[in-house]
Amino acid sequence: MYRMRFISDRLPQKIQAILTIVLVSTVMSGCLSGIKTTQSDESTYVTDEVSDSDLNEENNSKVEISMEEAINIAQEEAEKYYANLMLTEIHSYDNDEKRDIDAGANGERQWWYVNLANEESNYVNILIKDGAIVNVENYDDNGNNGLFSLSDINITAEEAVRKAQELGLRGGNPQNEEEWVSGYNFKLSYASLLSAPEDMRLFLEVIGISPEGNFAHIDFDAITGEVLLAEEKIEYQNGEIEWKTFGTTYR
Repeated sequence: MYRMRFISDRLPQKIQAILTIVLVSTVMSGCLSGIKTTQSDESTYVTDEVSDSDLNEENNSKVEISMEEAINIAQEEAEKYYANLMLTEIHSYDNDEKRDIDAGANGERQWWYVNLANEESNYVNILIKDGAIVNVENYDDNGNNGLFSLSDINITAEEAVRKAQELGLRGGNPQNEEEWVSGYNFKLSYASLLSAPEDMRLFLEVIGISPEGNFAHIDFDAITGEVLLAEEKIEYQNGEIEWKTFGTTYR
């Protein structure tokens, strides 16, 4: 079975906290059962950097933006802190006040985390909600998963969702308590498959629900658009968990 591994585990404690609760051990544990990360697998989509009142504040004017728009917003802000910054990771964040099964179906989400870094190990983490920056953290010396530019990416989140839908992936239903993820979520970062650890690729991951109703993810090469891995999480009554591939049109 394929698995993905990320380059750096030298994240500061605050970032590790940011990357320690929802869509990756679930998202990245399996998300990559196929995938091995250097952080907690249940990670990337919940933060302790924003207060509960901020996260749950009633908002009647929800604004969803694309991954590309979030990157541009974050890039402009990050340049206030350090020079020569590039992207190192971006993921959407499933904490909408109004949860929707169709969230992300067009590649847009209400919440995004964007991380940028440079060759001097400067690092900026930016949280975006409703198209506006709500939190910024910067670090003078911090590792990263590899640097890239928006121009390196040849598949949009919207295009990735359409391809994922062709393999049967759907958005999580917030009305179904067993589908704790709502809509589709995304993660973009450098990683490699365990079967070829030296073959670093820029992965765009789409998270949702498999045709069998299980938590699932589909991973694309963000440069070529190739589908690299599609897996669903199988939970057995004895507590065991297994990640199985699904779909027939990849690799």
